[in-house]
Amino acid sequence: MRRGKLILGVAVVVAQLLIAGAAVGKTWTMGGSKDFSQGKLDGVSIRPTGELELGPVLEQIEGLKANYVWDIEVGAKGKVYVGTGAPATVGVLTDKGFKELHRTSEKHVMSVLLLKDGSVLAATAPRGIIYRIDARGKVTVFKELGESYVWEMAIGAKGEIYCATGPNGRLLKLSARGEVKELFKASQKHLMCMAVDPKGDAIFVGTAPDGLIYRVAADGKASVLYDAEETEVRCLLLAPDGALYAGTAQTGGASGASSPPSRGGPNSGGPRPTSAERNAAGGPGLPSAPPGANSIYRIEPNGAALRLTRIPGTLMLSIVLKEDGQLLAGTGVRGRFVAASQRAGSARVVIDLDATHVSALAADASGQVVLGTSSGGGLWRVGAAHRPEGKFVSKAFDAGYVSRWGRVWWKAVQPSRTDLEVSVRTGNSREPDGNWSEWWSPPTSRTDGAALKVPMGRFAQVRCTLQTRDAGASPALIELSVSYRQVNRPPLITELSLDGAATGGSERPAGPTPPKAPATKRKITWKTADPNGDRLVFDLYYRGVEEKAWKVLKEKIAAGPRFEWDTARVPDGHYLLRVVASDRLARPAGEALQDEQVSQPFVIDNRRPELADLKSRIVGDGEHVISGLARDGYSTITDLKVSHNADAWVPVFPADGLFDSGAEKFTYRTESLEEGEHVFVFVATDGRGDVGSGKIVITVE
Repeated sequence: MRRGKLILGVAVVVAQLLIAGAAVGKTWTMGGSKDFSQGKLDGVSIRPTGELELGPVLEQIEGLKANYVWDIEVGAKGKVYVGTGAPATVGVLTDKGFKELHRTSEKHVMSVLLLKDGSVLAATAPRGIIYRIDARGKVTVFKELGESYVWEMAIGAKGEIYCATGPNGRLLKLSARGEVKELFKASQKHLMCMAVDPKGDAIFVGTAPDGLIYRVAADGKASVLYDAEETEVRCLLLAPDGALYAGTAQTGGASGASSPPSRGGPNSGGPRPTSAERNAAGGPGLPSAPPGANSIYRIEPNGAALRLTRIPGTLMLSIVLKEDGQLLAGTGVRGRFVAASQRAGSARVVIDLDATHVSALAADASGQVVLGTSSGGGLWRVGAAHRPEGKFVSKAFDAGYVSRWGRVWWKAVQPSRTDLEVSVRTGNSREPDGNWSEWWSPPTSRTDGAALKVPMGRFAQVRCTLQTRDAGASPALIELSVSYRQVNRPPLITELSLDGAATGGSERPAGPTPPKAPATKRKITWKTADPNGDRLVFDLYYRGVEEKAWKVLKEKIAAGPRFEWDTARVPDGHYLLRVVASDRLARPAGEALQDEQVSQPFVIDNRRPELADLKSRIVGDGEHVISGLARDGYSTITDLKVSHNADAWVPVFPADGLFDSGAEKFTYRTESLEEGEHVFVFVATDGRGDVGSGKIVITVE
């Protein structure tokens, strides 16, 4: 067993210091299957545990001249048969290479099937003709089914031939002589794929556009085994333990969305085309990017289903189960060969191909996988050994603003006779182009970190080169980090307020209340933003409007954009507030920037209003007129009330009818007063909500 050493490097400690010290900057870190799968994998794979390693040897098989590979079947003596489209051919791969057996006048050979007598059946589209190529190479028409699409063929336990067809959703059963019987007709438009129980008990069929999986008995009786969340079940595989694996290829609408995809109702205009229907009809091709996600399911013999993986923007086009238990899938639209766990979890990328779709898979007699690609047709054999070299190029990272780039370091397991090098480049466009910098050179192989010499830029990319001189060993990249610091931009103060909204009582209590004590505590709040996301610190100052020098109210406020100011010892008058926001705690000396804002003039008025010159004179029959003056030094009188002998408060209005001054004259006419003592209490409220009072006593003889 090879034992690699885990290389952590001194730079891990450096990284922790970088993160802990807010003044230094930020760190871009990537690792694990999710991060690595977003980049370009050229000759590298992702392990089940998320590390990046050298991928398996990939051998391209020469001789194939087609744009689509729809089916691959393994025959006796290591022969591999291939059905293609554009042009529609049947070919065979032997130890001597690839050879074309027959080219039809159709557009696509969607399925090939090997018979016991050594002949090969080839099902075509768009006319649904099945050709027979015997062991000597003679070609005849085996059957014309009258269906546009024969999506897949399978052979039963007794040598019968099953055909999954469209667009009429018919499962057909053919005898060895080509006699046709309709075994089952679904409510679906297309039967896309099949898996036949070798015991002859059932045929499993995947459909579109409702994503149903049927279990069809030998006598044609059918039931729905599973209703997938997606609209198209594209591939099925029956495992030796009886579990059924299903891959989906929904192309219209996001799976699981609140608005379900079209089911072909009377107002829907018919169901959407399947993922391959346009190709089989000679149309524009498979979609470039499905808007939803697609899945691989495992369905137990008892009907219990488990989603093994779900990948956004991906079509699950083909699946194969190797003897060692690996579940492999070919996907579009990024042309990836992936491995999924037989338990729920994320899929890992084994190979990233240049073609758009990995549309067909088969495991040959040696246990190696033969895969076919479409929209860039090709035939490939996947070996067991590691490639000698592979590269990973990350997705462009957005630092949010033009930044200085510091160091790069990583964690890796690196056995002897293996190498790992890292390069970085920067730019200011989201997609790397000719205006980006060159890859920083020479690349570093120091895992403990190296200072980067790249231009400032908003975006960055990392390139990792993995190499081995031992086909059985590979370096494994666990995690990679790059430090950066945005070019500083000043913070921004967007709002400064004092006490928020103005307060003042409008309720009228049932009886008189004592005068309200002046509120000396003032709440100062402000709103800020920092374009760099830096931690901010604040300083508060004040001065009188007639003064020039600012006085310190509070400095180094870091808890939050708020402060409570007790003005009890501040003389009444008109004042200004000034708040300064600075990022000096997050930036080195010479880089720190600040912003400030000055408030509108405001009043500090800690004295209560006064009631002065209260006088009374008798008028009429026992009635009195009380006059007086309500005044305040710095605030406007906003309310005036009177209470007679602790009775309910009654409003009193200024002589001019408007509360618009700090001194308001008023008069109040009483009702006819009975004999005895009468106490009239007047209360005045100013704009700050402070309340003052005064009284007058009238004695009636």
